Amino acid sequence: MYRIVSIATVVLGTAMLLPSAASGQTRAIVRVTQATAVMENPRGDSMVAGPVPSGAVLEVLEARGDWYLVTPAADNPTPVSWSRGWIRASLVEVLTPGATISLQTSPATTSRPPTPGDPLLLRGFGQAGGTLFSARDSFEAILGSALGGVFGGGGQLALGNGLFAQVGIDRFRKTGSRALVSGEQIFRLGIPHVITVTPIQATVGYRIPGAHRTIPYVGGGIGWHAFEETSPDFQGAGDVSDSAIGYHVLGGAEYRIAGWMWLAGEVQWTAVPNVLGEHGVSAVFEEDDLGGATFRFKVLLGR
Repeated sequence: MYRIVSIATVVLGTAMLLPSAASGQTRAIVRVTQATAVMENPRGDSMVAGPVPSGAVLEVLEARGDWYLVTPAADNPTPVSWSRGWIRASLVEVLTPGATISLQTSPATTSRPPTPGDPLLLRGFGQAGGTLFSARDSFEAILGSALGGVFGGGGQLALGNGLFAQVGIDRFRKTGSRALVSGEQIFRLGIPHVITVTPIQATVGYRIPGAHRTIPYVGGGIGWHAFEETSPDFQGAGDVSDSAIGYHVLGGAEYRIAGWMWLAGEVQWTAVPNVLGEHGVSAVFEEDDLGGATFRFKVLLGR
């Protein structure tokens, strides 16, 4: 009987101590090592909750991946304008190593690299810009300039691991004049001549995670490029229609201005060999590449 009472006493005492031990746990206190911004959600392209200067002292409420949900500590020496937000763990140092950080994801998840955005984004986009064609002499002879405006649109699927795939279509169309090249002289004949280029391009790439709403990206792919030359006054005589496969690489950055809208700027280089050079001024100048450098701005919409 005495032994049973003793065991019950030990068990009861242990049970009473457990809540006390749990209540003695303290949250981690961290110091910001470089000026940055805290986000509304634990991802790089989330809306910014507010700036946080270097040296700010924060209290960690929970952790998700390599992000901490923080609030200003009671003894924070640098006041901030926000009450809570997410900050990357790599931008802070822990001042209380023995404190508890409540993990909201499994250990396997926390070891994964941060993602640049939502788990899945399905977006449509419109775009406009200009192309500087590689066949510079040929385009200048007919159109007066090798630089022309392009516009188009498409759709994109972006995954949470940073990979994205998209299909887009552009359109270049400009009216110039038929030309004759004799030696080093170019004679524009005053006969309207229309050049149309329509590329349909598929791209795969990677959106690079960032600490703010600006997400750099790179990509490359393949495209089908349609090329037409027409002279309306000649009712189809001498018209040219051709197409070829081209290859491209691109890079740019997008900026989230709302939960469903992004603005982006990008530069693309394209090679489309063996389209020109068989007739007309392009044969004289020995230029066969329909590609060039394209600079464009994009508006992306979706979730």
